Amino acid sequence: MAQEPTTRERLLELASTVFAEEGYAAASVRDLAARSDLTSGAIYGNFRSKADLLMAAIDSHIYEDLVRDLAMDPPEGVSRIADVLGHLFAGYADRRQLRALLVEGAVAGRGDADVRERLQRDQSEHLAQWSEIYEVWQERQEIDPELDVRVVVTLLWAMELGLGVLEAIGLDLPAGEDLGEVVTRFMRGVEPDTSS
Repeated sequence: MAQEPTTRERLLELASTVFAEEGYAAASVRDLAARSDLTSGAIYGNFRSKADLLMAAIDSHIYEDLVRDLAMDPPEGVSRIADVLGHLFAGYADRRQLRALLVEGAVAGRGDADVRERLQRDQSEHLAQWSEIYEVWQERQEIDPELDVRVVVTLLWAMELGLGVLEAIGLDLPAGEDLGEVVTRFMRGVEPDTSS
């Protein structure tokens, strides 16, 4: 029997949808309370502020949408980093809400120092964690040892976030399979040269 979501989980789900689809600036705590059949006090009992709710929504999606995908067992025959990341990018459409939340966070951070500092800290921590994962692949000789892994990770993350900006302005994006193929080829380009 499925467990009922907690108030916090319900609020995160609602805020994720509202912030991603309607915008962070357009949503008020009072509006979120009304949509969730809760009081503003119930929201503040779970989150210190609207900004805290935004950051929690972003974090939950990073772990649910991205870390889960990195940690999942890749399909049969997919074991090299180039193929794993190509597979991950092929499924980029599944992370649309995460990208929308990050775009909203970046916009909110321009005018809210707390949001900017929290995003900066959280994203720095995630980049460091992902760099550690990529360093393991580098030790396994799947990334050129002369490359700075942090640069590779930053570029890949910038690609994901750039997709969010393009989505936000309404551009049509390539099919996931096509994007995955390009990322696979890009990552094969950073593999060590073993021809000598």
